Amino acid sequence: VYLFSFADLAFASPVLEATLGSGYTGGKNLSVSLTAGSIFGTAVALEGARLAVGVPRDDGDGGLAQDSGAVFLFTFADSLFSGGALVGKIGKGYSGAQSIDVANLGNFDNFGWSVAMRGAALVVGAIGDDGVSDNLSNSGAVYLFSFGDTDFTGGVQQALITFGAAGGSNDIDLDTLQSGDLFGASAALSRDGTTLFVGATGDDGSANNLT
Repeated sequence: VYLFSFADLAFASPVLEATLGSGYTGGKNLSVSLTAGSIFGTAVALEGARLAVGVPRDDGDGGLAQDSGAVFLFTFADSLFSGGALVGKIGKGYSGAQSIDVANLGNFDNFGWSVAMRGAALVVGAIGDDGVSDNLSNSGAVYLFSFGDTDFTGGVQQALITFGAAGGSNDIDLDTLQSGDLFGASAALSRDGTTLFVGATGDDGSANNLT
């Protein structure tokens, strides 16, 4: 992930401030431990001095589930990306003060394919999710998280949107999803964080006749 700053909103005076990834060191760069093929940086969301990075082919803590996916959480000391630190991970088996274990993730869920962030809310798409009962291949899912503050502490999964979701009071059972819909391919939150937009690039139309 490459981090740039500009002098104004017209993108004048661009500066590459830092790079995050395997082996990057020196200056503001930050080396991140990654495995081959994890496609770190598939999606990014920046909110103030916080950054969420999608890693949809991450295998979870200790390789628990192939390509289950993850989101890596970074904080910075200022808006020019000084003092960068990887403070937590969201994915299969991850634990720690600012990490979240998404226990139901399975092989090839591709959690982290999309990310969106507003304030203390984070949305993550998982295009390879097969629904709660694992019977709709690549129908997709979206996970909703909240945090106790703007440093990613106190993270909690608040809701799940997918076929068959009904485990929590905020979950949404999207019973119109079908195999291959890839729900969660993209995601965006409104400025106030109360409206969510989700792309499903594999949807074939209401009559399922436009592949």
